[in-house]
Amino acid sequence: MKKHILSSIFLLIFLLVPISVFADGSLGDFNFDPKESSHPLDRVNSKGEIIKYEEYSKKSFNLLNETENSKGTGELTPIYVEDLIKKDYSSSLTPAIDKGDTENKISPYVVIGPDGRAIVEDTTEFPFSTITFIQIEWANGRTGRCTGTLISRDRVLTNAHCVVNPQEQMGIRSATVFPGVSDSIGWFGAYNAIDYFVTSNWINTGSVSEDYAVLVLGQSNNRHAGDLAGFAGIRQVNNIIGQEIGIFGYPGDLIERDGAINQYGMRGNITEEDNQVAYYTIDTARGQSGSALLNVNNQVIGVHSSGYTDRNGDPIINGGPKMSNSMFQFVSNSLN
Repeated sequence: MKKHILSSIFLLIFLLVPISVFADGSLGDFNFDPKESSHPLDRVNSKGEIIKYEEYSKKSFNLLNETENSKGTGELTPIYVEDLIKKDYSSSLTPAIDKGDTENKISPYVVIGPDGRAIVEDTTEFPFSTITFIQIEWANGRTGRCTGTLISRDRVLTNAHCVVNPQEQMGIRSATVFPGVSDSIGWFGAYNAIDYFVTSNWINTGSVSEDYAVLVLGQSNNRHAGDLAGFAGIRQVNNIIGQEIGIFGYPGDLIERDGAINQYGMRGNITEEDNQVAYYTIDTARGQSGSALLNVNNQVIGVHSSGYTDRNGDPIINGGPKMSNSMFQFVSNSLN
């Protein structure tokens, strides 16, 4: 399919449109007062404003435990994103809180043993079309990149550490989202974040268990990202040890090796868990922060956040918050 489209005159003209045309959104100043928060799951937006847990938790989503997948129309609106490879991402935020073992230290990625990640050949197919490359800029001008997943027509699930730095109490200035990128082509266009939501507990503690965020996307050419690329449903879970998951995203090490932005992923099983966090030996790398944990039905049951190594720097395990009742409440009620 891609070869036919790439041969068309329309696409060749469209690919000449510069990225800067799509990246003019601004999220404004983040100003959060912790004294105004009364619950660890209070929802905080990009301005630091608080929506009380007691208010949003009463909504009807609490009667559900999952939302549906949507494959979208599949209509392609491709743009060339090679310029993003040249960005300096060395200052991307590293998660701050470890697993609770003082002999371990945390990093945003771990490749455990032989690298099991494989390239996704066709990112226009569901669910890979829903996996988004996210270009971010912090309030101090630093840049970063993360992975996210479309979970509704205009919402993307990613990590909280991709939008708010709890150590510096600093938010991002802008985020541009590109669904289904491969060969440095964003097959479904580019969308600016116009807001985001994180928990107050993330801002106060940087806890891995609350390392999730929901981006709100504006339209591009009067169309929503999820209407074209589709979106993955979310599912509340409890005990998931042994369940098979897939983690797909945009690892910086392989992007640098390829000289192109490509989507990679790997499947494996949940090997450990606690009440809020799932652990696995699926390989990841910097840039895959925010990648969804996709179950066999391509529903999101968590979000990859962190990698753990021992004191010698040897890889141990990867992990991230699972879609527990509290995470499901927060995320599902951020869909409207």
